[in-house]
Amino acid sequence: MNNHDKTYPVDDLILTSREAQELLKIGRTKLWELTRMNAIPAYRVGTGRTSGLRYKRSELIAWLDRNRV
Repeated sequence: MNNHDKTYPVDDLILTSREAQELLKIGRTKLWELTRMNAIPAYRVGTGRTSGLRYKRSELIAWLDRNRV
């Protein structure tokens, strides 16, 4: 069995910025603001200006739960 055959729990998914925006139903500016304020955890992939951010789905869901009104 190789890595492509493994199935992972949906909560362990790593999301791109666009996928995180879609999950949270927010725009790019709001996502960047929350990331910059360390309100939501993000992970840098790469270095320099071309590096991207990734988000764990489980951490975004937990953040939503903590901010429930």
